[in-house]
Amino acid sequence: MANAKPYGVAIQEAAASGDLAQMKAAAKLAEAHVKEHGNVAAALEALKIEIAKLEGKSAAKKTAKPAKSA
Repeated sequence: MANAKPYGVAIQEAAASGDLAQMKAAAKLAEAHVKEHGNVAAALEALKIEIAKLEGKSAAKKTAKPAKSA
């Protein structure tokens, strides 16, 4: 697990292993990842919100009816 990314599966496997050393190693890697990259989950949620805003604008443009000329 030395070069493994500290994402869900690696953390879940360490927790389920019952191996204290493996759990501590996974926790250390995860803490280093969070320290270096911040809260990735929160950043992803913010990104999804921005995507939804742009998709909403794009959809509104497609469905907007042009104004009638007089």
